[in-house]
Amino acid sequence: MKSARLDLRDEDTDSSVNRSYYAMFNVARAALLSAGVTENELPRTHNGVIAAFAQHAVQSGRIDPVLAAALGRAEALRLRADYSGTEIDPKDAAECLARAESFVDTVARVFALHEPFRATELDNDNPDQGDKISEPGNAIERTQRNYPPLQSFSLEEERRQARENWLRLRRQKTEGAKDIGHERETGGHVKEELGHSPGIDLDE
Repeated sequence: MKSARLDLRDEDTDSSVNRSYYAMFNVARAALLSAGVTENELPRTHNGVIAAFAQHAVQSGRIDPVLAAALGRAEALRLRADYSGTEIDPKDAAECLARAESFVDTVARVFALHEPFRATELDNDNPDQGDKISEPGNAIERTQRNYPPLQSFSLEEERRQARENWLRLRRQKTEGAKDIGHERETGGHVKEELGHSPGIDLDE
């Protein structure tokens, strides 16, 4: 979160969105562990973590759906920041940061991530509705006052566009290498780029 704030201050909106998302992603994984999911059972994709978090945090009644939805929105914005080649609007990056701060603080508190892990206190998957935690009011008010809500998005569409952008950039790099007579190096460049493709990036 500190890096996300510094990047936003320095007007590096793409990096700020990336850091905001990964702060949320990591605290979501920590929440799953505290809810009893073993390390071997943790999903190995971003989409899997988001789905598992919805199951263990939202369906159990611990986290409000409005707050949980911020994780999926942040991933869509992060894919755009990392792979689309277009810079994220400062207002969208600021909103992403505000929601990330709210998400991280709330999830850490609800799942007692700042306290020693006590499995016996986390076994109840059906708490009373009065125990449901929603996004802190101050964060919501600040976001709504200063920044318009993000446009509706399709996560699958963001993934598809990210993949197409990555393939286009890879083709351009490969063709450029051939044009200057470095056919031998081309294979190395492509192999190196494969490690940074959106498909690989989604496997964690």
